[in-house]
Amino acid sequence: MITKETAIEIVKARRQEQGAAILETLAGLKPMTYTSFLRHRAEAYMERPALTYGDRTLSYGQMFAAIGRTRAGLAASGAAAGDTIALLLDNSDAYVIWYLAVLDLGAIAVPLNTKLVAREVEYVLDHSGAGLIVFDELFTDLIREVSATRPKLNSLPAALDVKGHSSQITPPSHQPTSLEAPCALYYTSGTTGSPKGVVHTHRSQIASTLQCPPAWEYELDPLTALAVTPLFHIAAHTIFLPVLALGGELIVQPYRTETAIETLSERNVNSFFAVPSMLLLLLDRAQADDTTFPAMRSLQFGAAPMPAHKLEQVQALFPNAALIHGMGQTESSGTLVTLPSELAFDKAGSVGLAMPGTEISIFNEMSQPVGPGEVGELVARGPNIMTEYYKNSEATEAAMRGGWLHTGDLGYRDDDGFTFLVDRKKDMIIRGGENIYSTEIEDVLLSHPDVSLAAVLGKPDPLFGETVSAFVVLRSRSEADTAADLTAYCRRNLAKFKVPEEFRFVESMPMTATGKIRKEELKKLYFQKPDGCLR
Repeated sequence: MITKETAIEIVKARRQEQGAAILETLAGLKPMTYTSFLRHRAEAYMERPALTYGDRTLSYGQMFAAIGRTRAGLAASGAAAGDTIALLLDNSDAYVIWYLAVLDLGAIAVPLNTKLVAREVEYVLDHSGAGLIVFDELFTDLIREVSATRPKLNSLPAALDVKGHSSQITPPSHQPTSLEAPCALYYTSGTTGSPKGVVHTHRSQIASTLQCPPAWEYELDPLTALAVTPLFHIAAHTIFLPVLALGGELIVQPYRTETAIETLSERNVNSFFAVPSMLLLLLDRAQADDTTFPAMRSLQFGAAPMPAHKLEQVQALFPNAALIHGMGQTESSGTLVTLPSELAFDKAGSVGLAMPGTEISIFNEMSQPVGPGEVGELVARGPNIMTEYYKNSEATEAAMRGGWLHTGDLGYRDDDGFTFLVDRKKDMIIRGGENIYSTEIEDVLLSHPDVSLAAVLGKPDPLFGETVSAFVVLRSRSEADTAADLTAYCRRNLAKFKVPEEFRFVESMPMTATGKIRKEELKKLYFQKPDGCLR
């Protein structure tokens, strides 16, 4: 029987070997688009099933032919290499095809969170300079509202031409002169509360596609992966799009517990990524129905902590699956570290080791590495890291100082080199895998005429990890009337998942000497029991 110490030596040596091979491959690549890279990898299996949505399955040949036709349609609409093109598309095969067509054109994709309201969509369009937005029919009213104040905005319904099969797939006329050419602009919350545009290149996305399968352990043949988390998230580059570089089948659907259980049971899915809240919902329903999923070989989870006491129940639900936990952020193409499945229980609570080809460290406030057990900021560097924040040199310099991505996450490494996170330096709330920046919500609340002070915190929640709780000091009026008013106000100005689920009205806030609200004190007063446990 292999000891824990031996297992640790094996997984660390494996990561080093995988990383060296990936970096060698990247060094030998010629300039190409990310889509061209996937097409090149798929040359040997054009007849295999590639993409499934509902009752429709496209082979690799059909998928790349559809991408070519869609790319031609974009060009006919006036789009060109270097343009920023926004995508407002729900989970479907259409998202994958339109996204890859934009990159194939040499343009820059701007995926939009489908839960955004008009004000938030307008900000991203204005900041990115996108003059074209491709959208699903269900967002027609939203597009109409946005277009009313932007008459020059070109909007294109996401009709999909998947008829026929072309054995001769025409490559794009444009190829980037450098792998460093931008290909995608992902918006994420920033330190000011306004979203920041994270610039990724063809190189960083190709690197992620090479790095993630070994890190998340889904190099399977045959490979059938289920995608239910939103494709507009950077997680698509962590788990889903790399499936198309491995000759696997990607089944795409929006998340619904019943539908996911049916697909996992009937389609012999052997690779599945979910945020912990989804797994807990699946766990409750499947246990009630006495259902397990023995076909699963690789179960990946991240974006929020997994309650340690639930890990054995998850393993029982997927009895033959390797369990891999990891974390990353938009700036790192979605992944920085993963915990190898051999140590899922022995190192429970750790987020693991650096993914192959990426280097991490823990720095103190003077940007110096600290020793084992010492808490500092998690930093990283590697080919999967963003190049910059779009039109924000100040934030870029702060995040990338010294050539390292400063993640804002506080943690430490144990004596074996495994990383543990203890807190988030940035005041981010993670609700069911969705990142929510409190400053953005506070800005909306403070714009309400009846609000004097506002502080937004993540309240611990057994299902979603955290929910949004707002503390408010009122100028006047009754709490009952204002609670309903503030909820309605937030719904008009924020995506649904950002709207506070509770309002706590207080007479005053604990403040620092410089006039800042002491959020940690609010947490102790309202979210912590006398014994130190969270309520």
